[in-house]
Amino acid sequence: MSAEPDEFLQVRRAKRGDLTAIAHLVEEVTPAGAGIGEPEVMDWLFSKGLWVADGGRSLLGVAAWQAENLVAVTDVFYLSPIHPLALAGGPLLAKTEEEAALLMCEANVMVLADWTPEPMRAFLKDQGYEAMLWEDLHSIWREVLKEFLTGKKDLMVKRLRERMVMVPL
Repeated sequence: MSAEPDEFLQVRRAKRGDLTAIAHLVEEVTPAGAGIGEPEVMDWLFSKGLWVADGGRSLLGVAAWQAENLVAVTDVFYLSPIHPLALAGGPLLAKTEEEAALLMCEANVMVLADWTPEPMRAFLKDQGYEAMLWEDLHSIWREVLKEFLTGKKDLMVKRLRERMVMVPL
């Protein structure tokens, strides 16, 4: 794998032919024994909005998200360790936030494994995300997030709307 991406980075929807490359990327950045392989990636493909940052010769990042009750939840976010995080991370977050805004989401909640490295957390903070404790979230958001919080997870939140929606749209 080359350390230099093509000049054109494309953020696009993942397709079935990307499964092996996504699984390889995730394997590169997760601790040994995380147990994420092609079956899990296929589940992401069919159950979430799955985006890839395609550098031409290789995938530089992957993000999976879904929206429920006006909250976008991004629980898959992996970036190539041999590139600056902003190279693929910035465009992946922008695409996810753009799609979430179309659905009128109030916030994007990043669900991070507790082993997520500090440089990734700092990158997310630079992108406007704030570390939040479960107790500090609005009760509606906590209800949405229940199903995503298996095991030890940390949350980083970026508000996409100034005000919460309190009446049906």
